[in-house]
Formats: sequence, C-alpha cells, structure tokens
Amino acid sequence: MDASYTSSITEFAIVLAGFSGLVIAIGSKEGKSSPLTKHRTLCMLSFSFAAAFGSLLPAVALSFGTQNIWTFSSYGLISILLVAVILVYLSTRFLLNEEERKKLAWYMYILIYWVNGFLVLLLALMPIAGLFFIALVWQLIVSAILFTRLILQS
Repeated sequence: MDASYTSSITEFAIVLAGFSGLVIAIGSKEGKSSPLTKHRTLCMLSFSFAAAFGSLLPAVALSFGTQNIWTFSSYGLISILLVAVILVYLSTRFLLNEEERKKLAWYMYILIYWVNGFLVLLLALMPIAGLFFIALVWQLIVSAILFTRLILQS
C-alpha cells in the first residue's frame, strides 16, 4: 500500500468537520446550543480530526525517512485514538448531567469505546497498513453517524 492513499481520508475528514459547523450555526436557537448538541459536536469533531491527523502520519513517516512507515503510523494513530476517546469520555462527564446522559444511545458506547479499544489493541499487536486504514475509515464512519444524528437532532 502506498502512503499517499491516505490523502482522500484527510480531505473527507476535513469536509465532515466543516459541515458540522454549518449544522451548528443553522440549528442553534438564539445563538446557544444545548449541552447534548455540544457533546455530539465535540465527539464528531474528535473522530473527524483523529482521522484527519491520523491520515497524515504516513506522510510524516516518509518525511522522516522512517524504515517501517506503518509501524510508525499505527503507533501514532494509537495515541491519537486514545486522546479522542478520552476527550469523548470527559465530554460525557463534564458537559452532560445525569438526565442528558440517559438520552445517549447505548450502541454509541459500543461503537465509540469498544470498537476503538479493539482497534487500538489490534494496531498495537499488528501495526500493518490494512489495520491502519481500517482504523482510519472507522473514525470516518463514527463521525458520519454522529453527523447524521446531529442533523436529525437539529
């Protein structure tokens, strides 16, 4: 696999993050958003930027002249994913009260925490190009799901 394949992922992630700003601007009432909308936006942006920055890692590895591009990129993506998941967890705890947390869909916990945890484990054990791309595409899938939920909520 060529490291240049990740540029499309970068572009898609940036576009997805940009459209979220439009949804927030259109959907906000009197210039304010609900804590649930803020939380969903933060989650979506976390995973969009995780995909965007993660997709730049092979280019960074090439510029440094790293021998094994995919090992470098996989371990870098592990760090990015852990930061994104921790950010989502902190957002859930600090932005939402108990009542608002109950409004969150149970399956999103599985999609965000369990699948990303599994991907981190796989990337740590087998830092290969295929898993790296799967992890990046998964971040885009989660971002797209969150984007759709954000649109439907507004």
